[in-house]
Amino acid sequence: MATKPNGTRSRGFTTLAVTLILLSILMAVSGFIGKVLMSDRRITLNEIEYRTAMASAEQGIAEAVVALAVHPAAPAVSGSIMTSAATGRYEVSMAASGVPHVSDIRASVSLDSGTAATISVQLAERGILNPDNSGPAAPLLVAGSMTANGTITMVANPNGGGPGVPVSIWAKGEVHLGGGATTCGLDEYHNGGCNRDNAYSHKTGSESMVGPDIVANDPVFPGDLVEYVFGEPDTAEGWARIESRATAILSRCDDPVISGGAGIFIVEKVPNCTLGSIGSRSAPVVLIIKDSHLTINADSRLYGLVFAHDSNPSDMNEYAIKINGGAELFGTMLANHSNLDLANGNYTAIYDPAVLCKIRRCDGSGPGGSPFVTVGYVPGSWKDWE
Repeated sequence: MATKPNGTRSRGFTTLAVTLILLSILMAVSGFIGKVLMSDRRITLNEIEYRTAMASAEQGIAEAVVALAVHPAAPAVSGSIMTSAATGRYEVSMAASGVPHVSDIRASVSLDSGTAATISVQLAERGILNPDNSGPAAPLLVAGSMTANGTITMVANPNGGGPGVPVSIWAKGEVHLGGGATTCGLDEYHNGGCNRDNAYSHKTGSESMVGPDIVANDPVFPGDLVEYVFGEPDTAEGWARIESRATAILSRCDDPVISGGAGIFIVEKVPNCTLGSIGSRSAPVVLIIKDSHLTINADSRLYGLVFAHDSNPSDMNEYAIKINGGAELFGTMLANHSNLDLANGNYTAIYDPAVLCKIRRCDGSGPGGSPFVTVGYVPGSWKDWE
């Protein structure tokens, strides 16, 4: 019987060995790929959980902004997280930073998987009026000249020129008193009314007395009345920021939204704007009339700040302001142009501290739903790492 040669046995052994080596390599590669895939899956899940945690923290910050805008004393915000990717909870704390009108906000998120995230930021309250001023210095500011005719009564800002220095009219140009124009203090007005005996300034018949409460031809009158009042330059960028804070931008002066309550209203490009009674002592308005003739009806009551603005005072358009007899303004009126036609009847402008306090938030309270206050992030304060 013949036997197989030894070479055949060697080739079979070699084939088996190579096969086993290839299987081992394949198993090692498969195991490595499996580990890579598992690691990649874990990394992906971690990334999803981290993004979920960060999104939840940002949600908490957004809710804190809303809470502060509605209620300035809101101490904290919290909520649950229930998504297909993760579950957990977020907590947001709010505390005063030590800087006036600035709050420290900290949102912490903890997922059931153990993933955590934290975001901190500072929020600042911003009023509609220039924070560098205590408010308009007088019941009437004019970036030009004016004549007050008729039985006009101007009740001064008692601290318009500094503590205890009353200012009734502040003008860049000349101020002429005509008719029976009178200026006096708030106490005098409330206790018997203004008359020549208690007046700061008055015109009675041929007798005219102009006191220091009328500041005319002032070389330091603001060159940019928009910036003086609102803290924003009279430029397209400045107006964009003012408009972003407005309650409404309107195309008519008889829109019922103006008389619907407190707010910041801008009326643009109305040929003739006629106003009746607007606002109240507890709910005043900031009303900006742009590029329009303005008429205030007789016997109207206006509470707040009225700003007649000419976008290009140097052009040929001269926008007039006419105030009819019996009208009363509790607050302040400003014009960045000269063409004022004050009443021939009895018009009264009263610098009412209670009204302006509502607008400029002088009681130190937070926004609390006030239309005159916005809340925004302090640039550079956002921090999403520990």
